[in-house]
Amino acid sequence: MHLNGGNGVGEQLLKAGIYAIINKTLNLVYIGETEENFIVRWIEHIRRIPKFFDNHDRTMLYLHKDTKFIILKELDPQFHNRKSFYHFESEAGRFYKQKGWIIISNHTPADYLDDTTREKIPNLERYRKNIKQMIKILGLINTKNNNIARLYSGLYKKVNKQFNTDLSQRDGKNILATLKKGELLFVMMDLYPRYAVKHLEVHRTAFKEMDNKQLSLFN
Repeated sequence: MHLNGGNGVGEQLLKAGIYAIINKTLNLVYIGETEENFIVRWIEHIRRIPKFFDNHDRTMLYLHKDTKFIILKELDPQFHNRKSFYHFESEAGRFYKQKGWIIISNHTPADYLDDTTREKIPNLERYRKNIKQMIKILGLINTKNNNIARLYSGLYKKVNKQFNTDLSQRDGKNILATLKKGELLFVMMDLYPRYAVKHLEVHRTAFKEMDNKQLSLFN
């Protein structure tokens, strides 16, 4: 899977808006929206892949090595309400359907949604949960040693350098809980490429093993 799809790079991953998970070979596309940011949503897509192992098309899309995550349209939640997000998501779905693509995502009709634009408060616990999951995959799964502590230590050194701070001086024993929004986003951006590559391979292996077990029932 191409992690950034060519046009979803750098700062764009920290934006909100409409995205697609797309594979030309399979002629499959999943279209989604995020009012948080693309990187959080894409991490969650990868993390939750096993939940869709019973959905053949969706699993094939997620696990195929030519699948791309791409940004279709950036939207600022401070100026676009949820109705706008769902409207543009549906518009993208209609576009791909007209082009002959197989759409594997379901889209909420925007007609009856509230037009009110509300202040968007970042869900920092959601960020921390994703970071913990990425660290677990990178530091514990299919490794000879438990590298979780080393990974956290290395990340905190990078945060200190990037933000000219000293995390060890902050109150509390749990440093991750003291990280601010920008610091959490920085950590996710640092982990994401390595995490995505490794966790996708873990999922491919798990799906292959599950498939082989199912086939053995008929032998």
